[in-house]
Amino acid sequence: MARTPRRRVTAATGPAAPAPAPGGEAPRRVRDNLPRPAAAALPRVAAGTTAHPRRRRNPLSILGRFEPRFVADIVSELRKVTWPTFAETRYLTVVVAIVAIAVGLLLGGVDLLFGWIVERLFF
Repeated sequence: MARTPRRRVTAATGPAAPAPAPGGEAPRRVRDNLPRPAAAALPRVAAGTTAHPRRRRNPLSILGRFEPRFVADIVSELRKVTWPTFAETRYLTVVVAIVAIAVGLLLGGVDLLFGWIVERLFF
């Protein structure tokens, strides 16, 4: 029942990965430079004054900061899980059922034994 970890294909090890440099070092990855989004235009105001639009603050905004990271952490951890196959799940379910029945019979037998002993001694 030993499971082997999944092999992850990354950009450096994928089928289209560039060949290593002659010195044995891996080539540096070049980032594509994307244009920056246009800045939002601020409304014009009279000279000497500043325009700061008032935002309504949510009193529960502190919770909003934790929730997306929390969800991202859950998804990240679930991707690391090696899920069992259907055959492994079925096998382990049968094992748990057999052990539960065996322990139930054992405890039931001990209960009957102690009940018989107490009835013989006190009644």
